[in-house]
Amino acid sequence: MQSTGKKKTRRESVRRLQKIRQFTLVGVGLILGNSYFNAINTKSVYQGTLKSGCVPFLNCHACPFAISSCPIGILQHFSAMKKFPFLLLGYLGIIGLIFGRAVCGWICPFGWLQEMMYRIKSRKFSIPGPFLHLKYVSLVVLAVILPYLTGAHWFSKLCPWGTLIAGIPWAVWNPADPEFGDPAIMPGDIGFYYWLKIGVLAFFLILFVFYKRPFCRTFCPLGAIYSVFNRFSIMRLEVDRDERCAGCNLCKRVCPVDIKVSDDPNSPECIRCLECQVCSKVRVTWRLTNGRKTEAAAETAAGG
Repeated sequence: MQSTGKKKTRRESVRRLQKIRQFTLVGVGLILGNSYFNAINTKSVYQGTLKSGCVPFLNCHACPFAISSCPIGILQHFSAMKKFPFLLLGYLGIIGLIFGRAVCGWICPFGWLQEMMYRIKSRKFSIPGPFLHLKYVSLVVLAVILPYLTGAHWFSKLCPWGTLIAGIPWAVWNPADPEFGDPAIMPGDIGFYYWLKIGVLAFFLILFVFYKRPFCRTFCPLGAIYSVFNRFSIMRLEVDRDERCAGCNLCKRVCPVDIKVSDDPNSPECIRCLECQVCSKVRVTWRLTNGRKTEAAAETAAGG
């Protein structure tokens, strides 16, 4: 009876965490990150002080409601200028050292969209392991090398999230500039690259139904940056080795990125969503040094 009660308490705690995560993904990532509603009146993107910085998650600078820039957009900008982005990498590095890829799991709205679309009933598939390395190719080639060589933001040309929250809204809305009277998109401006972006978006939207977070795992350069820190970030997952894992695969079934946490609790693919804490053997810790660690408040909340 006591064991049953603990399991029930843990499930309830995880459900509370799920609700909090849904709130931060939608409320913070999607709504707060895109809260320049005055764009309806100005008919232009926000160009204030906040645009000189960036949010820690993937978000399009050109979205009508964006209040800050995208870290990958800034990375491409510096690469095109042939300058090293010290502040940007320091900013992302601090976040990664503390939380690993938790940003992906807790405040990235594009990740939330992928999780929601995966709930559509269909046959489900696993992403082959080699494809998981493509996000590093995306980072190096599309976000660094090509902008450096051509001066163009190549990842932004293809980014499906940018297409969804910026490219399509501007094309549909196409407001007239209140000062000059010209439309935001002139006749003939929508050409090959626009339809290429639409094709990339459609491709990923289809994948979202059949695979767990395919964009995050195979194409996102920001996810590639954060993934480097998962092995040694302060926030970590641990699996209780005192008791033999039952091999029930519960951790993998609930995982939004299809990881068997019992095998690799700090995988570079882990987005620190904490869904796996539904299993009593999994807990999150805050590791300060190799020899010192403190149990996370989330473990207590999960009834550990």
